[in-house]
Amino acid sequence: MKLILIIIVALVIASGLAYQVHLDPGYVLLSYDTWSVETSLAVLLFLLFVLFIGFYLSLRFLLAVKHAPKSISQWHHLRQRSRSMAALNRGLLDSAEGNWQRAEKLLIKSAQRSETPLLNYLTAAHAAQSLGAYDRRDTYLLQAGDTLPEHIHAIHLTRAKLQLAAAQYEQALASLQQLKVATPKHPIVLTLLMQSYAHLKDWHALYELLPAIKKNRDIDDSQWLAFEQKALQHLLSEPTNQDAIESVWQNLDKKQKLQPDYLVPYINCLHDSKQYLLAEEWLVKALNQQAHPDLLNAYSQLAIEPNKKTKQLEKWLKSAVDNTDILNALATQCLEQKLWGKATSYLEQSLSVTPTRAAYFLFGKLLEQQGESTEKAAAYYKQALACGDKSPLANLLSQPVDEDA
Repeated sequence: MKLILIIIVALVIASGLAYQVHLDPGYVLLSYDTWSVETSLAVLLFLLFVLFIGFYLSLRFLLAVKHAPKSISQWHHLRQRSRSMAALNRGLLDSAEGNWQRAEKLLIKSAQRSETPLLNYLTAAHAAQSLGAYDRRDTYLLQAGDTLPEHIHAIHLTRAKLQLAAAQYEQALASLQQLKVATPKHPIVLTLLMQSYAHLKDWHALYELLPAIKKNRDIDDSQWLAFEQKALQHLLSEPTNQDAIESVWQNLDKKQKLQPDYLVPYINCLHDSKQYLLAEEWLVKALNQQAHPDLLNAYSQLAIEPNKKTKQLEKWLKSAVDNTDILNALATQCLEQKLWGKATSYLEQSLSVTPTRAAYFLFGKLLEQQGESTEKAAAYYKQALACGDKSPLANLLSQPVDEDA
């Protein structure tokens, strides 16, 4: 629209000038030495206009020739940029769709002229790993570090993540330990390091790392609670290091000490070291709060006076008359003391509340010890196996420890 307006204005001006020249063409005389030229004003103006246009076009041509190398270079750069962006987009799409081989080829081919080489190399490394080409993966990560040394931390972090994903736990641990030296409070580094220790079952190292993780506000509790639980369970279950177990136990809070996941392995440790009274004290304290089956089983296997155990179990039963776990534990004690009548009573009461594998199994065991027919006992064992309660029978198969009873 603007160009049309300019053309219209130019035509109007030209028409005005042409009309004026038609009315009075004018006279121009140019002389130099012996030379002289006579013409009308209109012709002179036309010649000047032609000369101006010729001069302007010549100047533009010379400038274009002068700037030709730069213009060609810019055009070539823009063309390469466009091609590299297209290759990057295709590579990312192929990677997202699982076409790892084609993605790797496209991304590496366009990496050197890409405006985002880090994205090219890291995605190519992921594609190479997906193909099982770990050597090529590491090569791409090294190239990324050489190309963009200012992003070396992100590159090493990516390497550690890929190593973990490839189950290369020892290599990942080495990478993460280097990163921890450089950034000791980095939340992702700490989280991945925790995962590496767990995969390698290095529970001592994981336990020592936990305080730094708990203090880090950028790490949510849900990310480390399960790892802490596993580490504590394994450390409290170590049979050969009583001092280390005691150290871990003392660092637990009151609530943790009453949890079956931690208390049961500690009780086993106390039992192995013949600290029966201390084990009894902790179990009674915990069972006063919850009649957990694992705690009841641990209490049943304590090497203390059987009558004492029975009285304590009966005390807990008074406050939870329909608790099948307590009823089954009492039946187990009665079986141990050959109190067939009481054992039968407790098992019948347990089965009337909720049929469980434990009750059926103990009933079969009771019949065997009473000398009943094998068929009757086998019928109860079959009911135990077919019972909807899928609790394991391992605890029932183990005999109570009564060596000091």
